Amino acid sequence: MILESLARLGYASKAVVYTLVGVLAAAAALNLGGRITDTSRALRVLLSQPLGTAILLVIAVGLCGYAGWRVLDAFADPDHHGTEFGGLVTRIGNVVRGVIYGALGLEAFRLARGLRGSSGREAEMWTGRIMDLPLGEWIVGAAGVVVAAYGVSEIVTAAQERIGRLIDPHRLPAAARTTLINIGRFGVAARAVVIVAIGVLLVRAALQHEPAAAAGTRESMLELAGLFKGRIVLTAIALGMVAYGIDQAVHARCRRIRSPI
Repeated sequence: MILESLARLGYASKAVVYTLVGVLAAAAALNLGGRITDTSRALRVLLSQPLGTAILLVIAVGLCGYAGWRVLDAFADPDHHGTEFGGLVTRIGNVVRGVIYGALGLEAFRLARGLRGSSGREAEMWTGRIMDLPLGEWIVGAAGVVVAAYGVSEIVTAAQERIGRLIDPHRLPAAARTTLINIGRFGVAARAVVIVAIGVLLVRAALQHEPAAAAGTRESMLELAGLFKGRIVLTAIALGMVAYGIDQAVHARCRRIRSPI
């Protein structure tokens, strides 16, 4: 099935991007010459590598395919998340993920074609545009609450060991099965903390009437590191991004993908 193949390629693409984000952040935290970056800037790093254009084209196809599957998955609900609060949060989160990774896939296409990519200030730009709308600040605040709630739900999912129900564990090597699932739980939780931070910063932007207070992944990681006053937190988040990359690689191979159409 084409949609399943694209979804798996999308998971593999996410694995590459998040692993790179984590490795660069860990190197920066340990003073080894890395830098704090986000998924968009990670694409530029990939472009600078040998065969970078070809790699970006593959990643672009994967991310766009993954985005389409996520949106269809949210509406058709083949995983039976349901219509209760927790299920709706997950399904809305899937739509948001579809939009985010679809945009990232288009960014990869633009960079591969030699066009100028994003500025890295999209969170502030879109927050400002929405705030210019009637009731815009309320919309931004509500969006922040939804994003934060989704992040919390992901933390709960990781804590309650519900990640494994979406994958076929028998496709993993028996000796490494538990270790890989636990690495995935850590990665999901670490990324969820960043998502919660993004949501909280959106709410802050709405309350302060200041679009610049909103933040993307990179700025949220820096905010978390500054909040807790130390490189230990930044290193933990960076390792969490690497762990999330490993989790996405596991999903590329083992995710139970039920057709939404």
